[in-house]
Amino acid sequence: MKIVKKRFLPLVLFFLFLAVILVFFLWYQAGLSAVNLHAKEKISFPVNKGDSISEIAVRLKQAGLIRDLTRFKIYVFFSRTAKKIKAGDFDLSASQNVPELVKILVKGRTDLRITIIEGLRQEQIGELLKARGLPLDLTEWQQEIVVNQKEGAIFPDTYFFSPDATQGAILKTIDRNFQKRVTVGLSQEIAESKLTLREILTLASIVERESRTEVDRAIVAGILLKRWSKGWTLQADATVQYAVATKNLRLKTKDFEWWPKNLTVKDLEINSPYNTYVTADLPPGPICNPGLSSIKAVLNPTQSPYWFYLNDGNGEMHYAKSDAEQVTNIRRYLF
Repeated sequence: MKIVKKRFLPLVLFFLFLAVILVFFLWYQAGLSAVNLHAKEKISFPVNKGDSISEIAVRLKQAGLIRDLTRFKIYVFFSRTAKKIKAGDFDLSASQNVPELVKILVKGRTDLRITIIEGLRQEQIGELLKARGLPLDLTEWQQEIVVNQKEGAIFPDTYFFSPDATQGAILKTIDRNFQKRVTVGLSQEIAESKLTLREILTLASIVERESRTEVDRAIVAGILLKRWSKGWTLQADATVQYAVATKNLRLKTKDFEWWPKNLTVKDLEINSPYNTYVTADLPPGPICNPGLSSIKAVLNPTQSPYWFYLNDGNGEMHYAKSDAEQVTNIRRYLF
């Protein structure tokens, strides 16, 4: 009897192994099936540059497009498509199974690839998006940005937009990126700064326009914060440029410039809450849309003995500890 049992043991183990494989296969296939075969609605699904497979899987699950995170990641791993998924906005459906969804994500779309550079006003960004072929109404764009106080939060980055993307879809994509990179990504630093997000973005927007390098941004941020805390005027030329351009835009001035380079004494006296030569407070809001480096500079400023700075026009910054030193720098580098 024992001999018979030993003879059949390998066979039993073999069939047990097959049963396990079958159960796993059925479990795996069930997880790859469509969530709802009868779904007709298309769901806009964004994939941002740098998104990990885990991040994509979580969002697919939250959107009701896949059944299971683990089985999705197993499929992507064994199909070797993890590094082939493209960035962009995709129209997906719950009626599609995982292989179909992955095929679409890998194939990509004929989206418009648009880079928003640091330091642009919202009007400039609207013009850029429209010039690249997006169906924007610039008046509606500017109204929505102003009403929802989005200036400063139109995060500079490279985006992929569908050629027929609506204004709402465009702003949703940008806002999602801003939330990820700033609101969530820098949440600890923001909390520790004791500043509001609007104050941070306002200061960062000035830093963005006033300095060029990462080192200079941190020093300039430290100077601005120090002057503001002492009740000094910031005396940032960029804020005057913003005020002058806003006035000239309203008056439809000839030879209009978004950032007028040659400011006059009259310009420095312009009656505007954005003119930091005449008001010791921060401007009412950001003057442009700063990049991550400038935002980080405000959150992690360099403490220095300087109270003044100037840009010599060639991109080089010169710092001063006193008003007398600043006057010397002005005479030396600007005249």
